[in-house]
Parts: sequence; C-alpha cells; structure tokens
Amino acid sequence: MFRLIIYMMLFSFGWSIGLQALVIPQKATVIATSGAGIGGYIDGSINPAALSYIKPHLGVSDNLWYADISGIKSNWSFGKNIHRVFSIESIGLDDIEHHITNEVDPLGYVEAKWIAVDFSSAVDLNKLINDAKGFSLGYNIKLNYSKLHTERYWGYSIDIGLQKRINDKLSLGFVTKNFGREYSLSGIDQIENYLGLGVAYKAASIRNNIYFDWIYSDNRNIFKFALKTDFKYVNLVLGTSYSKDSYKDFSYGFNFELRNWAITFGSILHSNSELGTPKSVELKKYF
Repeated sequence: MFRLIIYMMLFSFGWSIGLQALVIPQKATVIATSGAGIGGYIDGSINPAALSYIKPHLGVSDNLWYADISGIKSNWSFGKNIHRVFSIESIGLDDIEHHITNEVDPLGYVEAKWIAVDFSSAVDLNKLINDAKGFSLGYNIKLNYSKLHTERYWGYSIDIGLQKRINDKLSLGFVTKNFGREYSLSGIDQIENYLGLGVAYKAASIRNNIYFDWIYSDNRNIFKFALKTDFKYVNLVLGTSYSKDSYKDFSYGFNFELRNWAITFGSILHSNSELGTPKSVELKKYF
C-alpha cells in the first residue's frame, strides 16, 4: 500500500510537478551531486545552458527510483556549433497490488508507467547580442505521458538556463524550470515552476569542483551543495540537498573515464529510509 501512495504522488501530479526537492535519478551524473550544479557544466538537465560546454555523446542510464520504481533514460547529444540533446525516458512497474477495501488479498494488479521525451538546445547568443563573451543560454522542452490504473495524464514543460563564465575558476548560473501544464480527463493543472541560482568554483589547489545552489519552489528555499574531484581517470562525487523542516538527503557517486568512454554511478540517501535508496548507473560514449 505504501508503494501505491508513492505511485499516486508521482503519477497524479506529473513528473514535473511534485517533489521538486527530491532528486529523480534520470542520470547517475545528476543524482551523484543531489542535483547541484546550476553554475557548472555537469549536465544539461541541471542547467540547459551547460550544453555549450558538454561534449557530444551517446548515453544510457539504468535507474532505480523510490519505492522500487525502475526505468531507463537514453540520450543523444549532438551538434558542432550549436549543441543539442534528444532523450527519452521511461519508468514504472506492473505489479502494484489493487485494493478497494482493507482486505489482505488484492483484487488484482495494476501498472504505473511514465514516458517522456526531451529536446534540449544551446542558443547562439552572438546572433542576439553584440557582446556575449562568457555567456551561455539553453532551453529544454519535455513532453510526458503517464498512467496509473485507469487514470491518464499528459503535459509539457519548458526549462530555460543562463550561465556566465567569470574566469577559468568561477562561473554563475540561473535556471527557471517547469513552465507548462499537465492535462488529464478531469481537467488542467498548472505546473509548479521554480527558480534557481548557482555558483561553481574550480579549486585547483585541492583538485575539487565546488557547487552551491539555491532554489525557490512552492514557497520553500532549497539549498544544494556538491563536491567533485578533478582527476584524469577516476573522480568521486558527494552532494546534499536541504530544505528546512521538509527535506534532507545525502548523495554520493563516482565517475570513471578512459579514452572516449565514461561510466558513472550515483546513489542518494533520503532522511526517510522507507522511501528506499535510489541508484543509477550511466554509460557514455563521447565523439
């Protein structure tokens, strides 16, 4: 029954709406930092403006979310002058017990499914403004469809990100996410959007990249912090998210790169152990 409640929270409100403070492990790269990195160049799903600094690649992630929900995300990153990303993700289970009363034996089993398609792109600011040095801009468009038993939901959301590279060590970031709507047979829901600011600093003396983010969503302040080592082949990642009286987590992971291949593992520990421990493994091939 507890798992059914989690599914209803997820699928009743759509992927983009509820649980903004939670890290949804679409990629190990993201979950390892607890979603921190708005000012850095970690992943376009954290800040679409980072696409200008991310190498083209093919990637696939095997993800385990809360309450044993599992899924896969595949992405294709391409483009020389203007970097773009196309991705598709799916999660769900088909063995959720269906109860109408408090009887021990279920009446049957129902399924919960989520499918989404993303298109992200960097923007050539040189065509828009005269002096765009150090600035990068990007956007992401997501279309989603989900179902839980007889309920159906579909919608769209748009994210926009901006970054300013101050120098080789320091960069700043801004992102606004979830501009869109969710539709169902019963009506239309406005998606709760949020704003985020981030700082990224490369501490060469200790071979670490430091990320600090502030996010405002649903009348809450969410703070994120992450560290990622800066070595040639193997790097460790630690992260945390905190919102007063509502949410706290700790994340960790590692990244291994050799030639044009990379494998990343990420996991997150939530303050409520009953939610489970999300994990993700991601494989990339760079071009």
